[in-house]
Amino acid sequence: MKKNQLKSGVVLSYINLALSSAIPILYTPVMLQILGQSEYGLYSLANSVVGYLSLLNFGIGSTVVRYLTKCRAQNDRKGEERMLGLFVVIYSALTLLVLIVGTICALNCGLVYSAKLTREELSRMQLLIFLMTVNTAITFLFSAFTSVVLAHERYIFKKLTEMLSTVLAPCMNLLMLFMGFASVGLVVATTIVHLFMYGSNLFYCLRVLKIRPRFKNMPFGIMRELAAFSAFVFLGMVVDMLYWATDKLIIGAMIGTAAVAVYNVGATFNTIVTSVSSAISGVLTPRITNMVFTDCSKKELTDIFIRVGRLQYILVSFIISAFIVFGQQFIRLWAGEAYAQAYPVALLTLIPILIPLIQNTGISIVIAQNKHRFRSVMYAVIAVVNAVSTVFAVQYFGIIGAAACSCAAYILGNGLIMNWYYYKKTGINIPLFWRNILKMSPVAVGMTLLGLFATRYFSIDSWGHFFLGAIVYTLLFVPLAYFLMMNQYEKNMFREPVIKLKNKLFKKEEV
Repeated sequence: MKKNQLKSGVVLSYINLALSSAIPILYTPVMLQILGQSEYGLYSLANSVVGYLSLLNFGIGSTVVRYLTKCRAQNDRKGEERMLGLFVVIYSALTLLVLIVGTICALNCGLVYSAKLTREELSRMQLLIFLMTVNTAITFLFSAFTSVVLAHERYIFKKLTEMLSTVLAPCMNLLMLFMGFASVGLVVATTIVHLFMYGSNLFYCLRVLKIRPRFKNMPFGIMRELAAFSAFVFLGMVVDMLYWATDKLIIGAMIGTAAVAVYNVGATFNTIVTSVSSAISGVLTPRITNMVFTDCSKKELTDIFIRVGRLQYILVSFIISAFIVFGQQFIRLWAGEAYAQAYPVALLTLIPILIPLIQNTGISIVIAQNKHRFRSVMYAVIAVVNAVSTVFAVQYFGIIGAAACSCAAYILGNGLIMNWYYYKKTGINIPLFWRNILKMSPVAVGMTLLGLFATRYFSIDSWGHFFLGAIVYTLLFVPLAYFLMMNQYEKNMFREPVIKLKNKLFKKEEV
């Protein structure tokens, strides 16, 4: 049962990843066309402000599953229900805090944005922030029940509801947009989808799993342990916000909503590539944790670090290389000429994340070794420096300056400092890792240069030309990657699904 749940959950995760990557590409141009640049920028800005309310989770979310799973392992049903009762109480208090802080933010957003926003925009932004606050409060209120589903390893149900929400959200958004509700309609649509998703989790807990929160004899004694465990998770959440949300807040305050819209379009590609890379390493986290707990050698850790990193590099280098070649034309066709500056923004945020994306196995290793404090503190310091430098850079270089600051911060933190830390403190052979990557790089670099040269002579001014160019590029890149980038292990991984598909087709023909 558990094995089937896990296997099906992994398959559904990849399907959901494909959907969540493809849908924004198809849906965003329609949304941009209907909303307009300023309205989309206002929506993105309000979303960034409310994003900070998620910090009021204080990192507790990552610990709920841990404690509930511990009770399950001990076959302590009543203990699990008391633990659930405690987390329901905690999240109810946090929900009230979210509503209070969100309302204060909504009423006082003019103190920061009155210089660059019109009175009408400020009024609409207040409404958006308040509605998004209610949405965040709903998420908090039902969080404990979502964790119960995870703790019981009901991956199929969880992934199916996520997939349904992934498809339902843009459909609801488009319905609201065509009805003329603009950005307010987007928030209302999101709230409806969240009510469906979290309501489903609540129903599943109460009626299928038959787990109900008990509010008598709750284990308040774990509060200190809970706080200690959550502290560095919370710090990581703060760092993520400083990296990805603060730029938009600064741009909105110093330039305006149109600039926020362009910056947000550029950052969209960063999110998609990150999701693709994380899908590879995420499924290996339990195995890595088990390796650390069983005192595996430094060589074994290095081997899995390099093996996963090479696979991620093949995929991510292809995506980034293709984006460098076709990204500018794609953005103009996809979003319009008004968003042309999103291309350099995307490049400045995409290229430096190549390093952490091919090394995110290292995060699992340092957490398993309980050596993640240095990483959290270091990232926090760099994120603060990034935020401060962005304020000055935006004054002179606009959104390109903001993206350049994020680029420099990523290269310093993920490129230099974390590679030193992996090498010196975790025992991973980083020089060997980079020798592997450098040997693989001529294909990606060569194809990028060839593609840029070709696009100087063959203009891509229609979707037909774009798809033709992308297909030709892929047909050249894939065989070169197979023969010149992949080792035997990687070639076998590539061949196996092709051979299985071929065998199935031939069997059908024989029948």
